[in-house]
Amino acid sequence: MTVLLPVMHGTPLLAEDTTAVPVETKSEIIWTVRVSSFQEADTAWSFMSYLKGEGYSPVMVYLYDRQGKGWRVVQIGDYPTRSQARAAGRLFKDKTRLDYIVRSMSVAMLAERTLDSPGALLPPPSAGLVAKVANPQRATANTVLIAEPELTGAPESLFYELDQRDVLRVNGQRQQKVILARIMIRRGYVEDGLREYARLLNIYPDDLDLREEYIGALIDNSETAKAEAMLRRWLNLDPESPGALRQEARLRLLAGDYSVQIDTLDYLLRLRPGDTDSISAKAYSTQQGGDWLGAIESFSQLVDAEPDNYEARQALSSLLMERRPRLDFIPSVSLQSDESITTTLGSRFSMQVTDQTRGEIYYANTRIYRSQQDGVEQIDKDVNQASFLLKRDFTRTFTGIAGVGGYDGIGSGVSGALGFDWRIHDPGTFSAMIDYNNPWLDEPSAANYEGHYNQLSLTYDGFYDDTWGLFLNGQLRQYKLESDRNYGAKGLYNVILTRRLLADPDLFISYSFYRSFFKYDDETFKPFEVVENESIHTLSASFSKSICDTLVFQAAGGIRLDEFKNSPSYFGSPSLSLRLGRFDLSLNYEYSSDSGLAGGGETQLFSGGIGYVF
Repeated sequence: MTVLLPVMHGTPLLAEDTTAVPVETKSEIIWTVRVSSFQEADTAWSFMSYLKGEGYSPVMVYLYDRQGKGWRVVQIGDYPTRSQARAAGRLFKDKTRLDYIVRSMSVAMLAERTLDSPGALLPPPSAGLVAKVANPQRATANTVLIAEPELTGAPESLFYELDQRDVLRVNGQRQQKVILARIMIRRGYVEDGLREYARLLNIYPDDLDLREEYIGALIDNSETAKAEAMLRRWLNLDPESPGALRQEARLRLLAGDYSVQIDTLDYLLRLRPGDTDSISAKAYSTQQGGDWLGAIESFSQLVDAEPDNYEARQALSSLLMERRPRLDFIPSVSLQSDESITTTLGSRFSMQVTDQTRGEIYYANTRIYRSQQDGVEQIDKDVNQASFLLKRDFTRTFTGIAGVGGYDGIGSGVSGALGFDWRIHDPGTFSAMIDYNNPWLDEPSAANYEGHYNQLSLTYDGFYDDTWGLFLNGQLRQYKLESDRNYGAKGLYNVILTRRLLADPDLFISYSFYRSFFKYDDETFKPFEVVENESIHTLSASFSKSICDTLVFQAAGGIRLDEFKNSPSYFGSPSLSLRLGRFDLSLNYEYSSDSGLAGGGETQLFSGGIGYVF
């Protein structure tokens, strides 16, 4: 990537004459995320189209260097603060693997130099690039005026931002070709993109960065045999090449040889102590390999070396939140249209019992209340639940789950759970769970009849290329009432297809189909009604935005259509999450115009949480 542009630092860098120029106020400066610069118009606009296809809203500005050359500079956003621009740049690099640079610019210059279309009129140089002749009175209309800019307020070097590995006037065209190869692969023209890499490597055989990127592209697109052959030749010539060793570690990761991969990265770190690329690779590899203690150590080293590395800090924080002892308080209040109120005060404590085993203790008190009305019986029940759950990682992809518990208040009994989570491939996990003798709480009327149920649940949850998500779930439930009398059986399945539209902020759209059917065990015994058939199509959207490192706003909503009902229903659920050191706080609200119960009507749910990590 080639980036070449002036940087505004309060005072204009180029002045038309010696007249004093007023200093711009801080509010007139914005921070931009610049991702490439081009002289060729067709290449620049092709790159703009690529970014739009990836969900960005890029802007192109036309700027001049000191020699008067014009450059089409592509930016993906402007922000009021440098930290916000850096965060956007990091997300951009994670998604596209393209570099970026953050620089400031005046609001006036951005407005003046933005190009709206390929045919837009190119703006002239700034006021600083003006004619200076010995005798202005002798100048004519045919006089060729050469710009002699004067620098006021910044050194000349600020006019030239050379990317990490590029010398602009030597390698600019080559880097543009590399970017186009990346674009071809991202758009699905994998073979064309790989051929472009191979052609460039034939022209520049000594460019080790290009060689490493080409091998990385081969690995990313399952050309592992060719990548391995190139690595063998490279390592034979230079056994200590950092680039070759990094790609060798990636190959071992794909093959599942985690110990070999970690050994390779450790060897590389002995050759180059403090190499942040290798530390980062080791951190993510140990995490993926199931060594969470090693991952915490590596991420800690990475954060010490790169304090501004937001992704590393988030990964380390998530690991600590997940693995350290944690206490959560989870209150909720559910309001149904039949005036029933379900209030739950729950608490959960979890901690590592061993390196591979995590334990969880859960307790909740649930009160279900509904006043007596015409034709509606009163409910006033207090239910206490307690359970102990163990999760053990048998391998890096398979986790076993077992639990035992009990409840009282609507009868009493012993509950049990047994199941597993199996990551059958990197984007997707298959889960199975058997629950025995759980209290029936989602139907308020069941509380008066000591309702409980047994359940078998099978789930697949996968997300592909950070873009498409697929969720599949099937359940079988056997409902029982007092004295273990069978009340009925329910079967259901749910399919959800999700598409990610934006990465920052996160924006998803989803379509789901839900089908359920209930069969009474005895058609003559129906103390309360249960919905017997549902066939629901749902179109929804969800939004998530990190306002800062500690505050996250989320919202979801959509419309449902049940084939067995005459009118559609809708729902919405905003939420707010706050992280303050070791504390996590959340506040959520859900509204639905259809409760899903036999009586129908709207439902509301208020919930929250306070978590503390020890």
